[in-house]
Amino acid sequence: MKKLLLALFISNLCYSQSDIVSLNIEDAVKYGIENNRNLKNAEREIQMAYQERWKTIAIGLPNVSLDLNYLNNLELPTSLIPAEFFGGNKGDFSEIQFGTEQSAIGSVRMEQLLFDGSWLVGLEYSRIYLATSENFYEKTLLEVREAIVKLYSLVATLNEGISILEDTLDNFKKDLNEVTELYKNGFQEEENVEQIKITLAQAELSLLQARKTRDNQLNLLKLVLGINMKDKLILVTSVEDFIGENVVFANSFEDFNTDRNVDIKISQNMFDTKRIEYKLERSKQLPKVSGFISGTYTGYNNEFNFTDKSQNWFGSSVVGVNLEIPLFNANRMNVSSQKAKIAMEKARTSLEEQQERTQAEVLQKLNAYQLALKSLDVNEQTMNLSISIEEKNSMKFFEGLVTSFELRQAQIQLLDSQQKYLNSVLELISIKTELETLYNN
Repeated sequence: MKKLLLALFISNLCYSQSDIVSLNIEDAVKYGIENNRNLKNAEREIQMAYQERWKTIAIGLPNVSLDLNYLNNLELPTSLIPAEFFGGNKGDFSEIQFGTEQSAIGSVRMEQLLFDGSWLVGLEYSRIYLATSENFYEKTLLEVREAIVKLYSLVATLNEGISILEDTLDNFKKDLNEVTELYKNGFQEEENVEQIKITLAQAELSLLQARKTRDNQLNLLKLVLGINMKDKLILVTSVEDFIGENVVFANSFEDFNTDRNVDIKISQNMFDTKRIEYKLERSKQLPKVSGFISGTYTGYNNEFNFTDKSQNWFGSSVVGVNLEIPLFNANRMNVSSQKAKIAMEKARTSLEEQQERTQAEVLQKLNAYQLALKSLDVNEQTMNLSISIEEKNSMKFFEGLVTSFELRQAQIQLLDSQQKYLNSVLELISIKTELETLYNN
């Protein structure tokens, strides 16, 4: 009994930890932007690039260092001095020890970069690196938004398809029950019952597949949104809402701005990076100038009295300029520079290719969008006609005017038209979402 109560307590605790999240399509996009893990990492990349830029800037700022040394001579070094200096014999040496047993040295040095072509190029490179990180964040954001809209619309469409299939199955079951009763009473043949059973079995299998697919796609949507898999996600926006509000795309090809397309902006970043690398190779031929100033204070004593006011300190200071001029390096001046130039031209060609490819893709998507609009309209009309045809054939069948095979054909046509209608809804939403990503409005 105790084990049963413990199991019930754990079960209730796990259930209480699961939340119910209800989102319309706009809230889902906002939620995903705030919680998607890939977006969080892309934002961290921007922060890293920002820190890297400051690291590059710091190279050109004054660099101050402090150096403190304490020496304790356990045994003073001995020097040999010719003895004749002190009246001794020529050729003899006197042993003499100089200095104090302890000494302390403190020095401060400030260095300042005055001119370095590589550093100036590095500043520009860090700016491009930061811009590239921001563009990759923007690309990730657009991809996340596109994935959310597509997955959300897919799940909403599957929900609609499941609802339609459930209603259709109810009608098929009613037909089967009526035919079965008529067969039992001798008014219908067994083949008619079997024909409807076949159609019913196919519809039930389609319903099962739709439910399993819906569950899988719903879990994938949770993953993109950053929602716990144990939580229950309820989609508020229906297929009718999508068709009524979210399928209109009013922009034309003339409205497309290549400077806003994120893939073109990233290609521009790649070209700028190669251009800077070429510039860096050329800057290595420029001189490098730096200056410094340093001050040193030294104290001597036989005891550790360096903190006393009576301690004498002996100072020295120096200021200087360092000039480094590269005179000749055939490999650096020619091979590396030419290689970087070729890479830059290659990146320029890739940028031009990306611009042309993106514009061609926009034209293709705009044409596909118009075709998808027409396809949705035709498939909706076809579905409505198929519903009417199936209802009429069902009535005719029970009146003995059509065979069970003709009824089954009308039922299959209805199932097919419903599936085509839902697919056309998905295709239209998908193309429209891809256009929004390309335009980056």
